[in-house]
Amino acid sequence: MGSQSEVMHCYEQIAPLTERMLILARTKQWAELPVLETQYSGMVDRLREIEPLHVLDEAQLARKYQLLSRITANSNEIFGMLMPQLTKLVTVMQSLEQQQSLQRAYGQGNVLS
Repeated sequence: MGSQSEVMHCYEQIAPLTERMLILARTKQWAELPVLETQYSGMVDRLREIEPLHVLDEAQLARKYQLLSRITANSNEIFGMLMPQLTKLVTVMQSLEQQQSLQRAYGQGNVLS
């Protein structure tokens, strides 16, 4: 595969990948997201390596910007759905940490004289 087509191939793979991630987020299948996110990150890392080394022609640039628009829209929607989940997770973790701290301080093992 040539360098320019590899760049476009990456974009062509990332766009539907973000669409699958968005479907998972919409259906609250959070456990499935990390596998796709790993694939997404790998493709983005590859793009960072190869894209600066090559110039795309006018048609490729137009297609790239179409794909970037889809990728960005999908990513923004996914982010919007993940943030409340992450906030909820942080709240639960803080509550558990506080409970553990209280249990250590006043738990069954401590007897006041």
